[in-house]
Amino acid sequence: SMQSTTLLNQVLTQHTQQIGDMMREIQELKLKVGNGASVTVLNGEEENGDPKCAKVCSGTTGRRSTDWTDYRGSTGVYTEVDISGCGFVKIPTITTAIEGSGSHWEITGTSAVYNAKTGSFQYLPCGKQS
Repeated sequence: SMQSTTLLNQVLTQHTQQIGDMMREIQELKLKVGNGASVTVLNGEEENGDPKCAKVCSGTTGRRSTDWTDYRGSTGVYTEVDISGCGFVKIPTITTAIEGSGSHWEITGTSAVYNAKTGSFQYLPCGKQS
């Protein structure tokens, strides 16, 4: 009937507009994500996944707010670092650094990452050499 055809055309037009809107949104996301940047994964501790799914995530525990815990009496400290917001599906390769305004150059083990998981790791910069 004519009424059914009109209704069908309205639904088809609405769906066509929604598909067009979604395609524009996808293109905008591609521009935001793909703006010429690339990540190349040469190797890792686990088998590499799809290179199109490589992730880079960065953050800080806070210059003045890192929650250090004593380790080995007074000769060292460690902190638990939460990286769950990165959404890693495999254990990532983790790079760390210590920044400061004095005496941090005396610390050993500044890249000491322990118990790495997809959502957290422990960072143990060990302490001053005796």
